[in-house]
Parts: sequence; structure tokens; C-alpha cells
Amino acid sequence: MNTEFSAGKFWTPIIQAYLDGHTALPSYMGLEPEGFSLVCHYFQITPPAAFSHQHPQRLLLSDLAGLRQSERQDLITLLNQYRNPEDSFSSQMTTVLSFACLGTQHLWHDIGMPERPLLTQLFGFYYPELRAMNNRNMRWKRFLYRQLCTTGGDYVCRSPSCETCSSFAECFEVEESASQHTSASQHQGMM
Repeated sequence: MNTEFSAGKFWTPIIQAYLDGHTALPSYMGLEPEGFSLVCHYFQITPPAAFSHQHPQRLLLSDLAGLRQSERQDLITLLNQYRNPEDSFSSQMTTVLSFACLGTQHLWHDIGMPERPLLTQLFGFYYPELRAMNNRNMRWKRFLYRQLCTTGGDYVCRSPSCETCSSFAECFEVEESASQHTSASQHQGMM
């Protein structure tokens, strides 16, 4: 498997969505400026000359993320527990994902993916054990927070059993074709 091509399949849409202002990511996608530059250089993406990481929306997202640092650290710890260390950018992906989880919409949308199936592939590439654990196709953000809940975190799990939960249909999704999914997801609510 060509790792560079596989990783670029995920990084390219995320970086481009960030540059276009279509993510819930803070300045530099949550990375250090040098880390952001390295990722862009490696995947051959050059930000426009007029691009500014200091856009008010990105700065606000940075400030809000600072208020949820403990939660983000819990997400990093969870993701690192299952991270594939063989990819040279897996640590950076963990950082970016942890910030995207703080957004208010579906994770695939908050991180800048064009569709949910690509996010599922990302988890298979960077976090293969987590991907395998999500064998019922639970929406990724809910899945991650459910993992935090079951490991004794301070996160509220609304139901002891998914089958008895009133939000069952919101959490689990049958994979659809990309065009059906994209169209349907535009009409869905948050998370």
C-alpha cells in the first residue's frame, strides 16, 4: 500500500476545507504553525498568499477549544491508544481530530470531509482497532464519546443499552452511496 497516497486521500480534503473556511477547526487546524506548514508541504498544498490563520472565526474556535482542553486531552488519549504509529502524520491527525470533535455538527463535516464514508476510511487507516470496534456503524463523534463514557470519563451516556435509547436512529447509519448520503446529510440536524 502506498502510504503517502493513502494519507493524502484524507489530508487533502481536510486542508482544503480548512483553507476554504469549511471546517470547525481553529487556527492552523489546531497544529503548531510549523506542523501545519509541514503537512501542507508534504501533501503539496500551498495556502493562498492572502490566507490568514487569524480569521475571527478561527480565533474564536481556538478560544473555545481552550475552554475544553480537558475534554480534548481525553480524546487525544483515547485516539493515541489506538493510533497506527507507522504513519508519519498519525500524531498530527490525532490533534486535528480532537479539535474537530469539539464542533457542533457531524465529525465528517466538522473536520472538512466531503462525506462520512471517507471519515470511516480515515479511521481504518489511522485507528484500525477503533474502526473494528465500531462494527455497528455508529456515527464517529458519538462513538468516540461513548468510548470515553465507558472508560469512566465524566461524559454522560444517555442509555445503558443502544437498543433502548431513543436516539438510536440518530447514532447508527446504514452506509449509502455518496450522492444519496451527501444529499440526505444536508437536511439532517447536528451531530
